[in-house]
Amino acid sequence: MRWIKVIIAFVGLLAPAERAMAQADDALAYETVEPSRIKVGESATIQVTSFGRLKDITLPTIPGLVFGEMRRSEGFEFLNGTPIPATFVRIRVTAQFPGVFTIPGLTPASQSIGLEVVSGDEPNPYAWRSQMPAPPPVVPASLPKGVQLQVGGAAFVHLTVPTRAVYVGESVPVEIQLGLRPGIVTSVNGLPTLKSSDFTLNNLSKQPERREQAIEGSTFVVLTWHSALAAVKPGDFSLSAETPLTAKISTLSSTDRAVASRLAWPLLQSMYSGIAPKDITIGSFPSELKVLPLPTEGQPKDFGGAVGEFQVSSDISPASAAVGDPLTLRLHISGTGNFDRVDSTMFDHLDHWKTYPARSSFTPSDAVGYQGEKVFEQPLIAAQPGEQSIPGLAFSYFNPNTRRYERAQTPSIKVTIAASLASGSLTALTSAQGLNGILTMGSTHGLRPDHPPPQKSVRELRPLYFQAPFLAIPTTLALILAGSWFAVRPNAARATANAAERVLAQLDAAAQAGDSSSFFQTAKKTLLQSFAARWQMPADQITFADLKARLGTAGEEVERLFALAEEARYSDYEPAATDFQRWLQLIRGQLAGETQ
Repeated sequence: MRWIKVIIAFVGLLAPAERAMAQADDALAYETVEPSRIKVGESATIQVTSFGRLKDITLPTIPGLVFGEMRRSEGFEFLNGTPIPATFVRIRVTAQFPGVFTIPGLTPASQSIGLEVVSGDEPNPYAWRSQMPAPPPVVPASLPKGVQLQVGGAAFVHLTVPTRAVYVGESVPVEIQLGLRPGIVTSVNGLPTLKSSDFTLNNLSKQPERREQAIEGSTFVVLTWHSALAAVKPGDFSLSAETPLTAKISTLSSTDRAVASRLAWPLLQSMYSGIAPKDITIGSFPSELKVLPLPTEGQPKDFGGAVGEFQVSSDISPASAAVGDPLTLRLHISGTGNFDRVDSTMFDHLDHWKTYPARSSFTPSDAVGYQGEKVFEQPLIAAQPGEQSIPGLAFSYFNPNTRRYERAQTPSIKVTIAASLASGSLTALTSAQGLNGILTMGSTHGLRPDHPPPQKSVRELRPLYFQAPFLAIPTTLALILAGSWFAVRPNAARATANAAERVLAQLDAAAQAGDSSSFFQTAKKTLLQSFAARWQMPADQITFADLKARLGTAGEEVERLFALAEEARYSDYEPAATDFQRWLQLIRGQLAGETQ
């Protein structure tokens, strides 16, 4: 039989020293690497052992590895008790980034070796020691039904899909197994992919599970990936997965390989020595999958494509606030399904509330995102005091288990809103209304009246300094007060100017950092304080009419700035650098008017 010839050839390699020395130029050689698994930045040692004369070694060039010869020595190697002259060369190899590397033989007679490089303490699931005897099998197993060994019996791929029919857009868990024979398959050159453009693999785990199994009398390294599969159109499909790898392809018969695998690792390696590794792609046995279209009957108008089983709940914080204060409404959607299609706008409009766009975040509870919780958060601002009721939120989805559309509803939420301390002020109005970025000038609802109705007689409204008791104030007192004012005014103006420069520096720093919320909030507060001091009136009593009457056309720009202060606080408004500079110029001009 042919395998007997293989054994005879292997025994011939172990002949006495005279036969080994007969071929000086083609001396036998082998290489080892210790350790065969290192971290990035660490070094391993390659030892080349050659029986006979050894010419100069050319160090290989491999991206990610740095080689350097350490020393060369001569001695003896014992084979079957016979000393054979040998040359030993030690080479240091240093890793620069993680991966599984195949180092080609450094002599014409030696074979390639493998080196595993990892970035941390976690084991590298792609690595196996091709230069060491395989460890005893831990779990005996058989090939899955319909799966056949490929690459001369050294590898297989298996795709596991659901046995039931699935729906378009539905995410379903799938599993891909890749089995490899150490020493024959030298590397895995990429993640598994589907041989179909009608499906997507979502969140394919980059770190597969790794285990060793005895399959048909041989030790295999089995890598398992978990993912979620989704179909883009209905129909009947045959799915298969494929994986690129590098392997030494043998021309021996299956009988010879079976006998060699039962003998020993050195014999198996001798059968594959001298065979150059080749890049190939292997595929799995086709798996049948039926994809159904989503029914049109009973489909809700707000259905967004979510397919799965979901539960919903909602909450708000804080439970009480004042008019103009922000609250956060949350919608929680948890369960299993295609969370990438789970969406909710929450409230586009809500009576007596100012609403802002909702934001979402997803927290998976498995490796592929098939299970988890998606949370939507929406800022709300109450426009009127009292006990308010926020309606419940609804979410529609298709349940593949019940095969019908379902609608989940949250209960309404009660919240207590107190009157604002700044009720009727410009701040309260812009907080409650927002005015979509532009303040409405025609309405004065909630503002202080510009001309309050008279409540007294004309005589009672006459200023005190025009009434008789005050006409007798001595002229000398007026002169003293006037002199004191002229003495203090320069120092007050200087202090005001210094304060304005400090605020402008803060605003410029916020603009440089792109911090729109801090920029507009600081600008609004500073201008209100400036106007209050200039016009001798409380800041929370300044009205739109005051801004227009006292500032003219600049008043409209100031009103726009105050509205943007609320937009930047509760939305994603991000002005450009030129916009920041325009607002800085406006603020600088208004503050300069105070210091003049």
